[in-house]
Amino acid sequence: MSQKIGRFDIASQLAQSPFSTVYKAVDPESQQTVALKVVRLDQVKDRAALMKAVFAEAEQAKSLSSHNIAGLYGVGDEGDLLLASMEYVQGNSVATTLARHDGFSIWDLQDIARQVCQALDHAQVHKVVHLSLEPAKIMVQWDGMVKILAFGTSAMNSQAMELSGAVPEALHYASPEQVRGETCDQRSALFSLGAILYEMATEQMAFPGEAPDQVRAAILESTPAPPQQLKPNLNPNLSNLIMKAISKSPDERYQSGQELVRDLEQCKAGSVVAAQPAPKPTKAAAKSVAASAPATARSAPAKPAAPAASAAAAPAPAPSKPSFSVDPMMAEGENAAAAAAQSFSEISELPPLKEVYSPAPPPPAQGIEFIEPAVALKKPEPKPAKIQVREAAEKAVSAIRRTPPKLYIYGVSTAVFLIAMYIAAMTFYNYLQDRDSGGISAEQPVVPLTPPETQQPAQAPATAAPQQQAEQTPAPPQDATQPEAENEQPEQPAAPSERPSRGRRSRTRTAPAAVPGQLSVSSSPAGAKVTFDGSELCETPCTLTGIAPGQHTVSVHKAGFAIATRDLAMLSGANSSVSLELSPLGASLAVASTPAGAVVLIDGKDSGKLTPAQFSLSKPGIHNITVRRTGYLDQSSSVNVETGQSSSVNLVMTQLGNTDEIRSAGGHFKKVFGHGGDTADMGVVSVKTQPKGAQIMVNNRVLDKTSPFDFYLNPGTYVVDISMSGYKTLHRVVTVQEGEKVAIQEALVPE
Repeated sequence: MSQKIGRFDIASQLAQSPFSTVYKAVDPESQQTVALKVVRLDQVKDRAALMKAVFAEAEQAKSLSSHNIAGLYGVGDEGDLLLASMEYVQGNSVATTLARHDGFSIWDLQDIARQVCQALDHAQVHKVVHLSLEPAKIMVQWDGMVKILAFGTSAMNSQAMELSGAVPEALHYASPEQVRGETCDQRSALFSLGAILYEMATEQMAFPGEAPDQVRAAILESTPAPPQQLKPNLNPNLSNLIMKAISKSPDERYQSGQELVRDLEQCKAGSVVAAQPAPKPTKAAAKSVAASAPATARSAPAKPAAPAASAAAAPAPAPSKPSFSVDPMMAEGENAAAAAAQSFSEISELPPLKEVYSPAPPPPAQGIEFIEPAVALKKPEPKPAKIQVREAAEKAVSAIRRTPPKLYIYGVSTAVFLIAMYIAAMTFYNYLQDRDSGGISAEQPVVPLTPPETQQPAQAPATAAPQQQAEQTPAPPQDATQPEAENEQPEQPAAPSERPSRGRRSRTRTAPAAVPGQLSVSSSPAGAKVTFDGSELCETPCTLTGIAPGQHTVSVHKAGFAIATRDLAMLSGANSSVSLELSPLGASLAVASTPAGAVVLIDGKDSGKLTPAQFSLSKPGIHNITVRRTGYLDQSSSVNVETGQSSSVNLVMTQLGNTDEIRSAGGHFKKVFGHGGDTADMGVVSVKTQPKGAQIMVNNRVLDKTSPFDFYLNPGTYVVDISMSGYKTLHRVVTVQEGEKVAIQEALVPE
C-alpha cells in the first residue's frame, strides 16, 4: 500500500471501525514503525470539543512510563482527520482470543489482570484515566507482556459512543457513570476490566445489546447473571470477584487495581482450603495431575494419562476423580477440592512411580512370627559362660607352652631397642629446639617484652641438654609415676647437676605454656612504627622478644599510608615473622547532580557510577568531573583533591528542549503534531554552512534536511551538531526564546 497520510508512509491496515482506522505506518523523520490511528472528524458532532479533550489527555499521558502501557508519540490534525501516532505492538489481543474461542484459564486471568491493574494504578498516580478500555485494547505480546493501547487517546471514542447507529465495541464495557456523562476516575476503568473478565470467564458479554440504547439500559439498570450460573464449574470466589468489579456504584467496586489482584490471587488459596478434606488421590489421578503441570494449560479437558485414569473418572461408590486436568479456579464443590488437591503447583512432592503395598505392623505379641522357624531350629544354643572361659584359658596355656624360649628373648630385646630409639630421638629434637630458640639475627633490633629474670627459664633447657643426652636411659617400671610427681614441684629451675634424669622430659611437656617466643616485624615500605597489643615499640624492621603464648595484635603505621593490622596466635617458644603491606592514603570525592541519576565521568573516563556517588582517588591533584544524562546538557567542574581529605561537588544540570515538535519554517507542509499549526510561541533556528549540504542534529536527533535549513523549536536549550564528511564537526549549544531567531552561520574546517 503506497499511501501517505500527513508525513506518514502507510504500510498496511491493522483495524477498522465505523469511526476510525488504525494503520501500520512509518514515520520518515525517525524511521520508526508506528501504529497510526485516524479518526474522521466529519462524522463527529462536536469537533472542537473532541480535539480539545484529545489534546488535553495526550498532554497528561506524556508522564506515563509503564512497560504495560503502549507509548504515545504525538497527536494532531490533518484536514478532516484526527491523527494519533502510537507504539506499534505485536501480539494477540484479548478480543482475538475471545473470537477464536480459545478459552482462558485462571492463570491467564491472573496474569492478564495483574499486568492491566499495574498499568491502571500507574495511570492513576499520574491522574490519567482510560475512557475506552475494551478487549481489543489489551494486547498480549509473544513474550507474555501485556500492553494497554490508546492511553492518551481514549477520548477519541467518547464522541463515537454518543452517535446513533452501530454499537461501538467499547460501549459494551463502559461504566454507568461514563454512560451518564459524569466525571470518571480509576474505578470506571476497573469496571471496564470487570466486564472484560466476565466475558473471558463465561465467553458471554456482561452487557449485550443490538442497539446503543439497549446497551446503555443494560449498563444502567440490569445486573448480569453471576458467572457461576453460566459456567457451573467456575470457582465461586472468582464469580464473586467479577460481580464486585461490575457493581453499579463506584463505592462498591474495587478502589484500586492492587486490591482486585489481591482478591484474584486469593481465589487459588480458597480452592486449596476446600481441597484438604478430600480423599487422597489415586495413582491414576496423580498421573493426570502430572500431565496438567504446565502453567499455560487451559481449562479444556485433556486426554487421560492411562487406562486407569479413565476408570477413575467413571462413576463409582467412592468420590469420582476426573481423568483430565482441571483448572482449580474454574471448578467448584467436590470437583474444586479434587482438582485443587491434584494441582501440580500445590502438591509438596511428586506421586510415586508405582504403588508400594506396606501391610500394617502386627501387634507386639505376634512379633515372634516374623522369625523363620528353620533359622530358629538351626541356631545352636549358647554354652554356659564358665565352659567358654575355661576352654579359652586352656587353649592359651597350651599355646604359651609351645612357644620357644628364644622368642621371648627376641621380643624383649626388640622392645628395649625401640624404646631407646624413641628416647634418643626426643632428646635430639629438644636439643635442636633449644638451639634454635637462642638464635637472633644481628641485623634487626631486639625489643624485649619482659625483664631479664623472666627470660632465664627459657634458656635453661639449652644448658641441660648435653648432660641429659648422656644420662638419658630407659625408665624402669617402678618410676612410672615420677613425671606426675615432678609436675607438682615449684617452677623454680634446678641446677644442672641436681636435676633428675627425667626432669628434661617433664619440662618438655610444660614448655608450650611457659616458654616465651619472638616475632620479627617488617613492612613495605620500611620505617613504619610498630604497635604491639596497643603499645608502640619500634620501627620496622625489628624483632620483639619475650612474647607470651596466645592471641596478639600487631599494627604498623606511617605518614601518608593507611594503618595495616594483623591478628596472630603465638605458640610457646615460637620464632615467627610477619610482613605488612602499607597502602597509600587516597582522597575521597563525593559527586552529586540535580537531578540525580547522571553518569559520572572523571578526567574523561566513565566511572560506571550514577550520581550521587562516592569515589576514592589514588592520585591527589586537580580532576575534571563531568555529569551526563539523557535529555540534559552535560555539566563539568574541576575539583582539587588532597591526600587524606574529602571533597564534594554538586552540579546542576540544564534540561534540554523537546524535539518532538520540530517544524520546518520554509515550506507550506502542515505538521501533523501541531496544535492547529500555531508557531507563535516558538523560536526559529537558522543554520547556514559553507559548503552547503551539512547534516544537522538537534539533541542527537537527525533532521531530514541539510543546511541551509530554518526550523521552529519550542523555547529551551538545545545542542546542535553540524557534520559533513571530510570536515570537522561543529558543536553548538543554543538557547531558543519565544518569538526570537537564532542564527548559526559557520564555515566548515577541513580535517
